[in-house]
Amino acid sequence: MPFHGSGVLAQDQRVADSLGIIYKEERLVGNEKLELLRNLSFNELHNPALSLRYAEKLIGLAHAEDNQLYLHRGYLQKGNTLLRLGELEKALEAFFRSSEAALNAGYLAGEGSGYMAVADVYSLEGNTGNAELYYDKAIQLLRKTEDSVALATALLNTADFYLHGQQYDLALSYFEEAGAIFKEANHRNGLAYYLGGVGMVLAGQGKNKEAKTKLNEAIAMLEELKDYYPIAVYLNTLSHIYAIDNDLDRAQQAAQKSLQLAKTYGMKDQISEANLQLSQLYEKKGNIQGAYKYFKDYITYRDSVNNLATVREMANLRTNHELSQKQVQVDLLEKESELQLIKEKSQGKVMLAAIIALACVLIMAIGLLNRFLFIRKTKRIIEAEKNRSDNLLLNILPSETALELKQKGRVRAKKFESVSVLFTDFKGFTRYSEKLSPEALVESVDFYFTKFYEIFEKYGLEKIKTIG
Repeated sequence: MPFHGSGVLAQDQRVADSLGIIYKEERLVGNEKLELLRNLSFNELHNPALSLRYAEKLIGLAHAEDNQLYLHRGYLQKGNTLLRLGELEKALEAFFRSSEAALNAGYLAGEGSGYMAVADVYSLEGNTGNAELYYDKAIQLLRKTEDSVALATALLNTADFYLHGQQYDLALSYFEEAGAIFKEANHRNGLAYYLGGVGMVLAGQGKNKEAKTKLNEAIAMLEELKDYYPIAVYLNTLSHIYAIDNDLDRAQQAAQKSLQLAKTYGMKDQISEANLQLSQLYEKKGNIQGAYKYFKDYITYRDSVNNLATVREMANLRTNHELSQKQVQVDLLEKESELQLIKEKSQGKVMLAAIIALACVLIMAIGLLNRFLFIRKTKRIIEAEKNRSDNLLLNILPSETALELKQKGRVRAKKFESVSVLFTDFKGFTRYSEKLSPEALVESVDFYFTKFYEIFEKYGLEKIKTIG
């Protein structure tokens, strides 16, 4: 069962009662008022709602004064009270805020205490991986400080974690180290929790006689301190031991007392556990109706405490946030530096490759364009020369002969039975043309050539060549 000590002080309801009178006088201001609210919230054991109000008041004043140290302490007290009330999700939120404020204040012991509290919540909701991670972080940090009680508290809660995982030898070693520190500091609350924890380990190992002795010693000390939450837990364990010894009446008495305390102080998780134990005891006694009643109450309170889907979802989100921003801040900076260097090198290579690829594409595009323009120009020249050649060929050969020559590269000789050849000439053309005007000459030549073409068409003649 997680224990939440503070400095070298032990929780004491009598302290809260005395300080409550001072608080009502409203004479303190500044840090004195902040410290008063802190001690009121810490020592108020009978009324969790009042403890929560003191913590909220402390948080509000610390925010107003931008006091990160007391902001850490306010959220830590708020989380502790919420944890007692079974409000795991809200407690986790408060503990993360506490760790963040401690980090901002440069308060190493507070940061370690915050990690420990986060681990406690993870342990209660069954997230063993995160719980073990945060317990280790808390212990490593707290060993670097002079806050021996905070270290002992972390060791105690780690022992409780291993206890619930039934790793009894490992749990006992942590309990013993924590107990030695609490004894040296004369920390009565811590000693009571140490005795109760060892008693629960002994119960788990089947050493019932020794377990009962330790548990009863712890309960006696806690009753004197009026710290009833662990009493409810230890009474339930005693009930289990009595049931194993077949002392069902004493088992029922212990479970009933545990349930009564849990209901009085609003301890949802212990209400659930006590109802389950009573249900099993009534069943053993053959009282089925009573067993059914307590089992229904167990289910009701179990569901109100263990909304695991919601808690685990927030736990995972918060873990990622915390690890990335606080736990491995230095490691992350180093990794980020390395990644940035790799990224820059990678980006440089990618950029160079992109430039080379772009240049290659550009060169290929220019080459293809020049080739296309050259081919188009050459094609036009060839087509022009071909047309010129065709026209020249048609000018000197009959179309049929010219076509055969183009297709076959040669002309096959043809035999005709008879042919007629027409030669025409302008006799004395030069002499006559000298005496005519250009207009008259052209008109005269056009007249005669038209007549020549009429003769060609009439007799199917082919004009071979015009000379001159």
